[in-house]
Amino acid sequence: MKRLLSGLCFVLSVSLLAGAIAQSTPGFIHVDEIRPGMKGYGLSVFRGTVPERFDVEVIDVLHNFRPNQDLILIRTPHPLLDRARGVAGMSGSPIYLEGRLAGAYAYGWGYGSDPVVGVTPIANMLAELKRPVRLDMFPGARALPSGPRAESTERPPSKERFAGLPPFRGEHQVSALSTIRALQKQQAGMQAPAGLHRATTPIMLGGLHDSVAQMLAKELEPLGFMATQSSVGGSSKGGPKRFEPGGAVAVELARGDISMVGIGTVTYVGKDGRTLAFGHPMMEAGATGLPTATARVLHVLVSEFRSFKIAEAGQPLGALVQDRQPAIVIDPDIEPARIPVRVKVNGVEGAPKTEWHVDVASHRILTPTIVFAVIANAVKSTAADVTDVVFRARSKIAIEGHGVVSLDEQGFSPMGAASPTVFSQLRMFGLMEAAFANPFESSRVTSIDLELDLEQSREVFQVSDASVAYDEVDPGEEVTIYVRLRRVDQPDTIRAVKVRIPRAAAGQTVRVQVAAGNKIALEQPRPGSLNDLIEQTQRRYAATSLVVALRMPTRGLRFEGHVVDSLPASALNSLQLVSTTGDSRPFVTQSRTEIKLQQVVVGGTNLTLRVRAVAREQLLGE
Repeated sequence: MKRLLSGLCFVLSVSLLAGAIAQSTPGFIHVDEIRPGMKGYGLSVFRGTVPERFDVEVIDVLHNFRPNQDLILIRTPHPLLDRARGVAGMSGSPIYLEGRLAGAYAYGWGYGSDPVVGVTPIANMLAELKRPVRLDMFPGARALPSGPRAESTERPPSKERFAGLPPFRGEHQVSALSTIRALQKQQAGMQAPAGLHRATTPIMLGGLHDSVAQMLAKELEPLGFMATQSSVGGSSKGGPKRFEPGGAVAVELARGDISMVGIGTVTYVGKDGRTLAFGHPMMEAGATGLPTATARVLHVLVSEFRSFKIAEAGQPLGALVQDRQPAIVIDPDIEPARIPVRVKVNGVEGAPKTEWHVDVASHRILTPTIVFAVIANAVKSTAADVTDVVFRARSKIAIEGHGVVSLDEQGFSPMGAASPTVFSQLRMFGLMEAAFANPFESSRVTSIDLELDLEQSREVFQVSDASVAYDEVDPGEEVTIYVRLRRVDQPDTIRAVKVRIPRAAAGQTVRVQVAAGNKIALEQPRPGSLNDLIEQTQRRYAATSLVVALRMPTRGLRFEGHVVDSLPASALNSLQLVSTTGDSRPFVTQSRTEIKLQQVVVGGTNLTLRVRAVAREQLLGE
């Protein structure tokens, strides 16, 4: 009897093990085999970390829904899904028919009253696993020693890496935010008609001030994200240690005192660990290398507008290596690059928190926006007072291959430290743009450290007026500009600034600009390397300088015997680059005089001088 029971237990154990293996490595069912009325089940996490089953029934198949991609229409009769219908965050939930994997829960209809969703066929998703993945595609990433693909696959960066990069134009470079907005418009234009859309990816924002969360939501929504506030989460002690079909997955844009996490569901895990998820793109950004993690679902919020999962990231695991139309691909054996960001706010008495530490995803388009949000959040949470504030920003940006670049900037904001006025004056964002988007070499930002010293004060010099004794001058004459500086509760100060009128301005009108140094744009030579871009970022007048700049109405070149004027800026810059002789050197179109002061200068004014064609002394001599 004991032997019989022992034998039965052994057979039962083998059967259960075989069933578990069959469920963990299912076969696949092709779209051509799918018929209306077929029934099956899906897997997804509704609470916690364990996937739950939900019933599905096939309605039919939409052929060529996307280029070379069909869409399986299913109904999901389930007590929760009958109310929630399409749920953001269920993207990627595996759908099984006849015990075989059919695809991933991925699309829905806006304001639909039935629990009807679209499934991306597994064949389209599996095709993405064939795309090559190399470490050099993700600067700063490394293969984990225990992984099956731990051998180094790095090679010198190819020119293809720079394909599609926005042109870098010195002080007029394309900003990361403008690039993101362009991508947003492109994505928005790709939305399908009649309300059909991919199941939105909820992005959980933890530790963020309401105003910063709203700003991020506005920026990220056109990319297919639905932003909602959640916890910081990110516990590395609990939760799953590996991906499994139906389990929750997180794409981490930021981790630490602030969390920004996109949530979806795992569809399939290959033998080599490569993981398919979402059933649709996250941003359709190709090879991104964004950090990924397991996740824990707290709740499914049912909404008439759009139901979604509330979740938080768990243990870091792998990198998002492909972000494509039918799926995202995660490689758990790649440790992605993260950028440690430290923000310290000084000068705010009694603030409960003054120092912030966040690890930010390394991505040439997303990183500047995320860093902006981190800084804005730290300042808004620490010093939200709407008052006059003088600030000093000391930033250290580590750039791969170029060491640490230090910037020391000062400024003034009449609306408090959390005003966009403060952030718009920081040159660190231009430096980040140069590191990520330069066309000269493969480089990136590796760390960011910012200390912001705040002082509630109105002790600044305000440029209130500028004047001259007479507004008609001789070419080559030294003219005195009288600048009136105003300070609160103190008499006005007059500063006499002597400037030389260029002889080349004979017969023309010269515009004089009087402003704070940090408001004066400097002409920059055409950069030839990343070092040039870094130097240009540092080549600025300080905010504590008063600058008087003379500007000509036209730009041109003066040669021996003739003048070519009104040249386009691009032609002038090209000629300046090749012009090395004194006979064909561009004449000065702008000259500046700097007066260094003790306090920050704000405001500015302009005046106009008419330059005689011939000096008065020369006319009298004739």
